[in-house]
Amino acid sequence: MSFLAGFDPRWQDAGQYLSSLTRDLDEGRRLDLLGAMLAPELVSHGGSGALIEPEVLGAELAARLAALTGPRLRLEDRLWQAAGANTLYAAERFQVTALHGGNGLYGPPSRRPVQFAQMSERLCVSGRLTEQWVLRDEAAIVQQLGLTPEEGARLRLAGGAPDPVASRYAGGGNADAWGAALADLLTRVMSGEVAVLAAQYDPAAELFLPGAEIGCGPREAEAFWIGLRAAFPSARFEVEHALGAETPLAPPRACIRWRLTGRHDGQGAFGAPSGALVDILGMTHAEFGQDGLRREWTLYDAPGVWVQILRATGAC
Repeated sequence: MSFLAGFDPRWQDAGQYLSSLTRDLDEGRRLDLLGAMLAPELVSHGGSGALIEPEVLGAELAARLAALTGPRLRLEDRLWQAAGANTLYAAERFQVTALHGGNGLYGPPSRRPVQFAQMSERLCVSGRLTEQWVLRDEAAIVQQLGLTPEEGARLRLAGGAPDPVASRYAGGGNADAWGAALADLLTRVMSGEVAVLAAQYDPAAELFLPGAEIGCGPREAEAFWIGLRAAFPSARFEVEHALGAETPLAPPRACIRWRLTGRHDGQGAFGAPSGALVDILGMTHAEFGQDGLRREWTLYDAPGVWVQILRATGAC
């Protein structure tokens, strides 16, 4: 008997099913099964836009596997919920290793190894992937290949980057207190209440940020979040989904998916204000301890933001 209605009985639990998606899709082991794994109405959201329909996602996966050969995804954490009688929602975090061994997304092959973080959230209905949100640390990838995020964006535009679309799934999460706490914390920070970081972060909190940057403590967290907000001061920050959990032998933890939508009207990491309208998809995972938030992982696609700026300003 399947763990959820509509899922193949060979999957005894959510972990087995989700690991098969990672193996067959992200690592490219069974792209011949796309028709069975993906719903016809599939939407796949990324850092610069969304892919719609299985054939389009299949072409993008093939192009990525051709450029970054032999990917291995090592799971760091996974939270999931049964969002309905036949519906599974999961958030995952991975460390990925690959080789830049082929032409395409990142230019001519450099034969350099790359390592980067990946976060994904997936909605699966009756055993098929229906909607997903996938972020890779593209800033870390291009840096390892000797490129700037802006140069990485230009390469992506040359291949035809898609436009963002709104999420179809309207579920807000599992109503867990830890997910709600993380959502409230970042909403307050992005509303200007920066002092909440010092109040709620462990003084030695570890930070894992875009571009493979590693930080420590609330002051460095403040620098990151203020830096992002400064580039988009009038943009609207919204938490789209939150999950939290307490499980044996693990600290309380949470993950949220968020969007920052508005104009590039501030000075910061993306150069002089361009006025470009951007839609930034982000994800944040956290662990909590007795002195507050003790580990944070945040990811958004910096080259993907540059794609939107360059396209809007005609600078591509």
